[in-house]
Amino acid sequence: MQVELVAVQARIEPEAYASAGAFAERTLALARRAVAGLPPERPRVVAFPEAYALPLTFWLEAPAAVTEAPSALAAGLRWLGRLLRERPATLLRRPSPAALYALRAAEVWRAYHAAFARAARAANAYLVGGSFFAPLLDEEPVRGIYAPAPAAQNWLAVFAPNGRVLARVPKIRLMPEERRAFLRGGAFGPHVVTTRLGRLGTLICLDAFHEALVERVDAAGAWLLVQPSANAAAWSGPWSGDGAQVEGEVWLREGLARKLEGRENLRYGLNPMLNGRFYDLTFEGRSSVAAPGRYLALADEPVGDAIVRATVELPADAARGNL
Repeated sequence: MQVELVAVQARIEPEAYASAGAFAERTLALARRAVAGLPPERPRVVAFPEAYALPLTFWLEAPAAVTEAPSALAAGLRWLGRLLRERPATLLRRPSPAALYALRAAEVWRAYHAAFARAARAANAYLVGGSFFAPLLDEEPVRGIYAPAPAAQNWLAVFAPNGRVLARVPKIRLMPEERRAFLRGGAFGPHVVTTRLGRLGTLICLDAFHEALVERVDAAGAWLLVQPSANAAAWSGPWSGDGAQVEGEVWLREGLARKLEGRENLRYGLNPMLNGRFYDLTFEGRSSVAAPGRYLALADEPVGDAIVRATVELPADAARGNL
């Protein structure tokens, strides 16, 4: 059986985060582009980039003082100042700069969930949503949307074609910038989900460069590894690990094509990348679809929107027992 693998390379467009409706329309438009022209009966997996939904925390229904701030830190402090005036008791119970993520989490999650559930249905796809920063959230009738633990994480949701959430996946290994943003790494858990297409794995950005985590996804039986990414570095600039090397060249050389080699179960990789400017950060990256030792599809440029996709054969035993 053939399956379509689609990486959505997305540029940050500030106006798309001003309201839940604008975010839903932007996300839906990208999802429809992702599957345009594909045979309607063919199953597909569509993935959005890491941090694609992060601007919602700052820009959703935000005052001008926040959107016009010179940095994400300044924007966060301005939000906290406003929230302190509006909800002093609530904020004082969370005396931490990470309180912003918690206080905005429910509102952001509603916009996120509605947008990606609709996009998954429209694309008729297993869809990996873009990540955002918040405590991992749950929901039940008495408490509504709530955070079982207060620590903020970089996490995303995986959706079924009917719009149902299959898993809430946290990032485990954090970049220094994420730690400075008051995030905590999650634990390995729902990083492999069983679907009608077999087992799908998701490791957010840096996680997929760690051998121990890729080994766990492979050992859990996943045939596909999705790596949503947001790289705040110039693609053609010096690599952060060694200035004599080029960022993009290292990324492609050490990325999914190499990580898939010799695995017991993993056969394909999907790496959607964010680009554009978010306050004082600029993201670049060429999205890709990978197989062991090679790239099946690669975005032409590290900037701008792009749909990168490839048709692959579902491994013969991938969906055994799952239909």
